[in-house]
Amino acid sequence: MKLFSILFLAASFALVACGDDSSSSSAPPNENGSDSSSTPKYDCTVKGGVKVLYPAGGETFHLGDTITVVYGSDVQGSGYRFIFKVNEEDLGKDAFPNSVGPEEPDGKTCYEQKIVLSKDFAKASNEAIIRVAPYERQNKGADSEPFKVKE
Repeated sequence: MKLFSILFLAASFALVACGDDSSSSSAPPNENGSDSSSTPKYDCTVKGGVKVLYPAGGETFHLGDTITVVYGSDVQGSGYRFIFKVNEEDLGKDAFPNSVGPEEPDGKTCYEQKIVLSKDFAKASNEAIIRVAPYERQNKGADSEPFKVKE
């Protein structure tokens, strides 16, 4: 009976220690689909615009989480806008007050931009999108796949 009590107690602690955090990691998954702190391999090759590879769609985040947006581009200029949209039709709100990112992307390199889902611009949504748009050529931008944001 003592052994059963010890095992039950240990299992209870393990469940409490793990918790039930349904939010996805802010880092993109690696090649085999699991989360990793190392940068995964993506094909960021693009001609004539922007390609957003992460969020890849279906992830769940919470307000306050940090998302690492992965994208490629070959559009020269003065950086990029990162726009949070609650859905495809939404005009969205900028995540940063100024442009960020490379001014001379090569169309081959994957770039990463961390975005904190601040209540200043982000809202709960079942079909949120991050739009990455060249600051001076908005029509060359691209959207991430839809993901969820919870309170």
